[in-house]
Amino acid sequence: MFGRQQAKRNIMNRQYQNGMTAAGWLIIMAIVLFFMYLAIKLIPAYMEFFSIKSSLESVAEETNSNSSKSDLQRLISGRFSVNNIDIIKTDDVEIKDITGGKALYVEYENRISLFGNVSALVEFKHEEPLN
Repeated sequence: MFGRQQAKRNIMNRQYQNGMTAAGWLIIMAIVLFFMYLAIKLIPAYMEFFSIKSSLESVAEETNSNSSKSDLQRLISGRFSVNNIDIIKTDDVEIKDITGGKALYVEYENRISLFGNVSALVEFKHEEPLN
């Protein structure tokens, strides 16, 4: 008799263990949607940074360490204008002296509103040595 009851319990337990509940699916979907929303909000900031980085790289390839500050600022301003970069200005790009010459250096923060009073702060830095 005991074996028969145990077999009946095993069958009943299997019925209750067939997959995830609706609440489980909702929790997983909420987590996935949150990270998708976060990616949608943050990807433009990173794309803009890569555009700034490529602008500085092209200016560095075109000039050398003997170029004047006004020439560098004019070239940077032109690249920023063509690439539609408005988060930083030409004056935000520093010309630093490094060992072996000069480098273009930029450092800035981008605050991205997520929802309500919650926002994400993304910090970017890049240094590009001049040829």
